[in-house]
Amino acid sequence: MNCFAGFTRETPTGFLAMLRFAEDGQAEPVLAPGGKPMVYPTEVEAWRAVTASLLRYFNGRMRREGVVITSARVEANRIFRKGRVIQVESR
Repeated sequence: MNCFAGFTRETPTGFLAMLRFAEDGQAEPVLAPGGKPMVYPTEVEAWRAVTASLLRYFNGRMRREGVVITSARVEANRIFRKGRVIQVESR
């Protein structure tokens, strides 16, 4: 399924922020810098982490399946277009 999901899961020590991306088969927790699941003291903080992580993913560098915006395109446009502006007229 091409679905994204975000939810919280309660643990004995706090709450986990869980994310499921379309390319993954199961939800995974938001990780701390050391690679271990980040445990949040309140559910609200976990929901904030879910929201922030999903927004970072959606507003990231990925543009379509497997294509990443790189500086190579900018460099190619600089070389071949030589700064010319291409006018586009709509009718």
